[in-house]
Amino acid sequence: MNDLALDVHSLAVHYGKFEALKSVNLSVHRGQIAGILGPNGAGKSTLVDAIVGAHRKAAGVIRTLGCDPVKEAAALRPRLGVVLQSAGFPPGLKVKDIVNSWRRYTPTVTVDEVRALIRDVEITRFMNRPLASLSGGELRRVDITLALIGSPELLILDEPTTGLDPTSRQRVWSVIQHQRERGATVLLTSHYLEEIEALCDRVFVLRGGVISTSGTPGELARSIPSPRRCSFRLAAGQKASELALHFETQLQESNDGYWVWSTSTPAKDVQELMSLARQAGLEVTDLTVASATLQGAYATLVGTDKESSRQ
Repeated sequence: MNDLALDVHSLAVHYGKFEALKSVNLSVHRGQIAGILGPNGAGKSTLVDAIVGAHRKAAGVIRTLGCDPVKEAAALRPRLGVVLQSAGFPPGLKVKDIVNSWRRYTPTVTVDEVRALIRDVEITRFMNRPLASLSGGELRRVDITLALIGSPELLILDEPTTGLDPTSRQRVWSVIQHQRERGATVLLTSHYLEEIEALCDRVFVLRGGVISTSGTPGELARSIPSPRRCSFRLAAGQKASELALHFETQLQESNDGYWVWSTSTPAKDVQELMSLARQAGLEVTDLTVASATLQGAYATLVGTDKESSRQ
């Protein structure tokens, strides 16, 4: 069996004369959680639509679970779970009616399996309510429940936690991580950098209609020099006034007794700090250098909404 759940080569998608995607190359191995980052207008939703066969390509090759998503749509559809940005269900329908109807499209799924899923995603308390009465976060959890019915091989989530409160977002993260544990592949788009870092094995940066770079969250974070937060304390009774006078980087004292600074050259700064401390007879303790994060590299990696809109 092919180890790739998604294999995309030279994909182009046009809206009239507008090139939404120019030449996208992307490969995702089975069992991975892959994330797509990009500013608004970069083409993330268009890429998702193309992968599931909802938008025809102008050029290139898409293999979704080994299938052409347009020509082999009937065979592919039962193997996919998809959460788009808007489901578009009639607002008067009750949640339980939608869930029951969805279950009937997947006859191999038992009622007990659906009940367990309802508990896991925590939509039990509003099963009898119409969609019109739900909050944005509650609607999102219904969308995710429907996508998971049938235990899909590939789960595609377009900004799945938009509108969720922090507690609900953590629950959805647990559900997504469970999909990987059972062997499913997950592709998600998100504007939450902490979500990408917490969940994804690999990240693709979509910019200007192409994948501009890819790697693990850690690799991408380290690829762009960005300010790192450093902090230390001194032994009891010692003051950092002499260090602050000589240390080139501005030191600031925090409320918890730490001295902190931000730097793009942490190794150089730490060496300088320790040298000055020895000369002054000071004992540095609890020295920490924060890890590189996607947050620090985001603007350079992804660009801006304005830049994307010019493409």
